[in-house]
Amino acid sequence: MKKLISVLCIGAAFLHAKPVVTTSILPTKYFVEQIAGDSVNINHMVNPGSDPHIYEPRPEQMKNLEKSDIFFAVGMEYENSWLPKFAKNYPNLDIVKTQKDVPMLSSVDHKHHDHQHDNHKEHKKSYDGIFDDKDIKDRDISDWNGEYNSIYPYLLDGSFDIVLEAKASAPNSNKNFKEYKEYYKKGYKSDINRIVINNENISFHTKNGVNEGKYIYKGYDILTYKSGKRGVRYQFENVDPNSKAPKFIQFSDHEITPTKVSHFHIYMGDDSFKKLSLELENWPTFYKSSMTKADVVKDMLEHIDSNFDSHIWLDPILVKIQAKNIADALISHYPKNRALYEKNLAKFYNELDMLNSYIKEQLNGIKNRNFIVYHPSWAYFAKRYNLNQIAIETEGKEPKPTQLANLIKEAKEENAKVIFVAPQFSKKAAKLIADEVGANVVEIDPLAKDWIKNMKNTADAFKRSL
Repeated sequence: MKKLISVLCIGAAFLHAKPVVTTSILPTKYFVEQIAGDSVNINHMVNPGSDPHIYEPRPEQMKNLEKSDIFFAVGMEYENSWLPKFAKNYPNLDIVKTQKDVPMLSSVDHKHHDHQHDNHKEHKKSYDGIFDDKDIKDRDISDWNGEYNSIYPYLLDGSFDIVLEAKASAPNSNKNFKEYKEYYKKGYKSDINRIVINNENISFHTKNGVNEGKYIYKGYDILTYKSGKRGVRYQFENVDPNSKAPKFIQFSDHEITPTKVSHFHIYMGDDSFKKLSLELENWPTFYKSSMTKADVVKDMLEHIDSNFDSHIWLDPILVKIQAKNIADALISHYPKNRALYEKNLAKFYNELDMLNSYIKEQLNGIKNRNFIVYHPSWAYFAKRYNLNQIAIETEGKEPKPTQLANLIKEAKEENAKVIFVAPQFSKKAAKLIADEVGANVVEIDPLAKDWIKNMKNTADAFKRSL
């Protein structure tokens, strides 16, 4: 009888055990606590004092993750390699990117100045759909000369799965692997398997034969998408009255000036350019026939940008977006607690507004808006409160002697009185610069667990030091 009672008690305890969730970092754990209350048990990955950029979960943490319903990510570098492993090892784990819909800053902007880097940054802007109309130039059809193959078959045979996994794990991704697969199935779908372009003469190859046309340039169309990014489509019209090839075509290859290309997206139809510009879901994509399947995969992987600043939790207004993503995930998994989560979310919103007002008040009237940090964690904070972050570290590396000399010179010019450091990183370079310019070294922690208290302390530290 006692044994039966014991078994029943254990079973009852199991049935009433709180669900488990895991967060990437301590600030995210704080956010989940504010919304979930005591309705869930919350684990975290990156421990105090650890570098979240190169963190590797311990075996006991992986065991705890196996018990979790949700993993709340934030876009830290270690997640790029570990999220695919989490998804593979724990197929029932819901990986929630709290950075979803957050306008993320490029970490490229934190790096030191050099001309090669500036050229790369300008190309990246046009590739990402950021450009001025005045920079757009007309292009000749010879830019696309060559033989091209459709990459739709590569998607269908699984060759691009590694690309889709990488895209799904990127910090700015809003889709998981399966969603990307479906997205590109619609996008790449085409009956045309090969396109040959020889100046104005273009031939379209399908399994049923070849259609040829003679095309003349008809200018370009500028599109603005829902995301706020923009694109340019270069337009050509088939002037051969006997041709069965598409009457109107548009090329899109992320370039806005005359450039020879290795691949392109193409839009085709017989109605009008205006109708083609409305097509946003199907964009057959072709790569140069000389490129192997491995070449195409490599090129695609190189175009996946993981260089985003992930420190979004240091801006109280952006945290509102994170909080909404957290609440939505909790409601989806535990709908019986919807009222609790919505009530707590509204309360947390109010606390974030008050924190924002507090920081503004503390920083009001500060004349020197420039500050030096070892690790560039505070770009979102700086942008929100009209400050200028000057970083010592670049790409996780100590500055080279010439870079260090330039930083010392800049610190003197800016009359720097303080250099901020974090407990997770080396203080050697910061102390060297501080000694040279007569500045103090002050520690502020971007990963402290008591997030609101820490943000207030940080604002106080800025007020005292700047």
